[in-house]
Amino acid sequence: MAKVKICGNTNPKDAWHARELGADFLGLIFTTSKRKVTLNQAREIMEAVPGFEQFVGVFANQPKEYVDATVKALGLKWVQFHGTETSRYCDFFTECGLYVIKSFRIRDEMSLKRIGEYNVTAFLFDTYSRESTGGTGTSFDWSILEGKPYAQEKLFLAGGLSVDNLEAAIRQVNPYAVDVVSGVEKSPGIKDESLLEQFIAIAKGRSPTERQIKK
Repeated sequence: MAKVKICGNTNPKDAWHARELGADFLGLIFTTSKRKVTLNQAREIMEAVPGFEQFVGVFANQPKEYVDATVKALGLKWVQFHGTETSRYCDFFTECGLYVIKSFRIRDEMSLKRIGEYNVTAFLFDTYSRESTGGTGTSFDWSILEGKPYAQEKLFLAGGLSVDNLEAAIRQVNPYAVDVVSGVEKSPGIKDESLLEQFIAIAKGRSPTERQIKK
């Protein structure tokens, strides 16, 4: 069983539905993406899930001042850095009292060599691509993570996850959480309710009909 982060939310309805189905984290993208949201859009999405504190602001190689201003404007408690941010950059936000997720794009075992430099809340491993910093819709070789303790303790597993491979991914990697974007969409930024329901149910180790609606 794993916690679930549904990322790339672009409208209130999808975010509300994901949370009702049991999503533990909801991602809002503030960097270049088909799913990028404005501050006003983010506010509308957050207002649709009142009291929920695990919205994650996703950024990539952006000035600290921009990230800080966005965090303060929305009252975010979680941030995710999906670029080549340094450990010192991440430390700034950790010291501000935020929960920090640092992403790494995995191509081979060498992709993990800098992990030890970072003192963050969690890591997110996504699939390496020359064309994109995320949302590739393809998986990396999960065997790279075998024997890596942090994969169980601090890992958000991403990269091409879907209802077709999620069970195998959890069984092999045993991550703390799983992260999905395109795997639960019917078009970029628009979630598919059936896929959302199935994905979250699989991650939680239950059938869709057994799900417990989160209030």
